[in-house]
Amino acid sequence: MTRDESMMPSIAVAEMKGTLGGMPADEANRLFIRFLSEVSKDCGNEGAYMIGHNKANFKCGEDMLSISCTTEDGNVRTKFDFSSPVGDYTGVVNVIVYGLDYPVLKRIVESRASEIPGCSVKVIEEGGCDDPECNDPHCNDPDHRRRPITIEGL
Repeated sequence: MTRDESMMPSIAVAEMKGTLGGMPADEANRLFIRFLSEVSKDCGNEGAYMIGHNKANFKCGEDMLSISCTTEDGNVRTKFDFSSPVGDYTGVVNVIVYGLDYPVLKRIVESRASEIPGCSVKVIEEGGCDDPECNDPHCNDPDHRRRPITIEGL
């Protein structure tokens, strides 16, 4: 496998939180599944030539929804579902695709999150690489080691 730029993924990581005011579990599950499905479809529509792995985990108390998608048709798989009404929730979303730049991913995630009532989203800015002379915050140079993305509280 080569490590040229076309084989390097673009990654967006986002923190989401809000309240759904006791929304029934099945309705909340559908809402978040639709969110990840639409993010994945938008990536394909914007020109991503491969979805690496789009994943989201949402928690409400001890209850959890874990979903993922690896195709641009938006086919989302569920590992865990919410089983109780959903009030306050937190979530982490990872979008890993090939062929799109980070600013496009950020716009897609923010746009789709804005469709969820009462949701706030923070797309984490990448720290770039560890080369002090590289000024590219989204560096894909295979000779540069990426700085890790940290999420508060995890």
